Amino acid sequence: MFFISRFESIDGIPNEEQIEEWTESFFHSLLNILNSFFSHVSVEEAVSRMELVPFAELVQDELRGESEEIVAIAVSKVNELAEIELAFMRSYL
Repeated sequence: MFFISRFESIDGIPNEEQIEEWTESFFHSLLNILNSFFSHVSVEEAVSRMELVPFAELVQDELRGESEEIVAIAVSKVNELAEIELAFMRSYL
């Protein structure tokens, strides 16, 4: 089976900016879904539930078939975004 990457590579090097943009879009789509559930619980409960969301695994599943380098960039970015969001949520505690 032939696989076509959703990301561009320049001289065999993945376009990191494109991967990060995709990851941000993916993360914010997930947050939109999660926020509809979190709006019905306390901030403390929302933070504890958000900490349990396996963002890295979700990204890995979504990028199945992509190179390890692409997946690593995306996982790093989604972990960074999740930590930023959690820090923001914790500021309300």
